Amino acid sequence: MLSIIREIKLGFTELFPGGRFRYVLVVLSMLAAVISVSELLVMKFFVNIVVQEGEIERNRFILLGSGIAIFFILTRVSQYYQRVYRVKAFARSFKSLRKLKKRGAKNPEWAMAFEVSNILTQATQVIAVLAFTLIIEPVFAAVTLLVVLVILAVIGRIFAKQLKVQQELQVERDGKRARPQKRYGTRIKAAELGSLFAGFGIAVLLGVLLLMSYNGDISLANTLILFFGTRLQNGSLTSTSRSLMRYAKAKAGAKNPDEDNE
Repeated sequence: MLSIIREIKLGFTELFPGGRFRYVLVVLSMLAAVISVSELLVMKFFVNIVVQEGEIERNRFILLGSGIAIFFILTRVSQYYQRVYRVKAFARSFKSLRKLKKRGAKNPEWAMAFEVSNILTQATQVIAVLAFTLIIEPVFAAVTLLVVLVILAVIGRIFAKQLKVQQELQVERDGKRARPQKRYGTRIKAAELGSLFAGFGIAVLLGVLLLMSYNGDISLANTLILFFGTRLQNGSLTSTSRSLMRYAKAKAGAKNPDEDNE
């Protein structure tokens, strides 16, 4: 996991000059976390309405349902603008870097910037969902934290190896680099291996959640909310694994002007 932190910190400082460019990226990542927690809040309200469906007056039921639908749409719109605005933020950052480096950003550096942004966003989401889980069920939050740390440790080891492998694949042998099939295939295999370990960890968490629900340690409404939260964590960890491996490939390609891009 330390390899992930060290490498992403290095990429962050190299790609984004100090000042407002870094602040903008951090704010965009925080916005993504707010959106994730908002989705869980929407789900919590939805589940509470469904559980109490027979006890809520019709007019109030319609009002609450409409409110949830509007709030959900707002989160989708916010997510759209959050992702689209990143392109403008990167362009401004690279324009500033061009003045410092006396050259423009290459395509692999653009790819690295997107992956750094994705990884920061996913990390913020994982932390935000953990905080939300801690408020609802501290015991399950502690188990989740342990499992997430183990998953990240495994993904970190795969990532550290992939950085070296992708760099080696860029080295020309007999006047030729490794075939695209091998470069892309190696990256995809590593990414999916990390995703597979994430899936194993999430399966453990779902088993713990099911056991706690069976023993009556968690209410039905909270069980459903934590189920969706756990699935959200699975998505974040899977995306993190894939982004890290794409970052490793893009970083290796940044040193080679002829690198083809996805």
